[in-house]
Amino acid sequence: MSGPNHANRRTVLRTTAAALGGGGLVTGTAGATREAPPEGPRGRRNEVGIVARHDHDADEHRFELETREIAPGWTTFEFDNRTDHTHFAYLPKLPQQALVDAGKEGMDPLWFYVETVTRPFQYFWDSKAPGKKADPDDDTDIYDSLFPPWFGDVVFYGGPGLTSGHGRSTTTVDLGPGEYIVECYVKDDANDFHSYLGMIDLISVTGEESDAAEPEPTLDLSLSTDGIDAPAKVRPGRHTVAVEVENQQQYGNLVGHDLHLIRLEDGTDVDEVNGWMNWADPNQFISGGNEPTTFLGGVSDVWTADLPRTGYLHVILTPGDYAWVAEVPDPASKGLLTEFSVPRERCLGGPWFRP
Repeated sequence: MSGPNHANRRTVLRTTAAALGGGGLVTGTAGATREAPPEGPRGRRNEVGIVARHDHDADEHRFELETREIAPGWTTFEFDNRTDHTHFAYLPKLPQQALVDAGKEGMDPLWFYVETVTRPFQYFWDSKAPGKKADPDDDTDIYDSLFPPWFGDVVFYGGPGLTSGHGRSTTTVDLGPGEYIVECYVKDDANDFHSYLGMIDLISVTGEESDAAEPEPTLDLSLSTDGIDAPAKVRPGRHTVAVEVENQQQYGNLVGHDLHLIRLEDGTDVDEVNGWMNWADPNQFISGGNEPTTFLGGVSDVWTADLPRTGYLHVILTPGDYAWVAEVPDPASKGLLTEFSVPRERCLGGPWFRP
């Protein structure tokens, strides 16, 4: 990594953006649209708009957030990917000790996280990945260890799943008071994490509880160490998909299971998709515009002390072939890649189709 490029990336991390462009409901990629959830029975929605952007000349990735402060409760994320790359936005909640230590260092929580997690993790990765050279400046000296002692206390509350370039997705999760990082760690073709290149921000959840209602599902899935439990056929049309995370475990890529929706187009190689889902492979989880499938959103990693816990994906499905897949190594072998179809024939009386 050259000096000037590294300096530019550090500048991006310090100045991650503040403005959000407008835009209404648009058609998503490959035959699906994101579906804005209806107004709940208890009134207004609690929502955050996120725009993903990429500066091609500087190779800088970033998020633009509509707001950085929301009320606790059910929160809907409208994710608008205005780049050629695949992105997602998962939500690690900072533990209290991280906030205390940030205060002691005189740093805001976002930049403190970048200095103690984002840059050291890139340093760790660059030390391991073939062809990479670690930058000693990324091994910051705030703690004696490479990673902070509170890192194991970070918990994860979901967020928008993988969404292909120029697509949109909508996800609803329940957030309690606290400080949440908003991060994408998909890699670029130089094997740098998007978060290291600037795609990281922070949301404060504070104040009185929102009156936003929990979504009412039209389709129920469960996700566990036993795999994905989902129907093989689903009716076309708009859906609010309830994703219940029953339990969790850490996989070989250091994260738990999550759930992403993909469209299986002609020529999609499911084996390639299965391999791509492992960020810990230097040749995978890289977004260069030639990903093996089209990602339509999902519910990112949910790993809290109060499992089971449910997140919701809002989507309009058109007839075709799809799959649910988790971002873990070899998800197919773990029951975490399962295909389903959306036939043209409707079955009266419910969301399911005749077998």
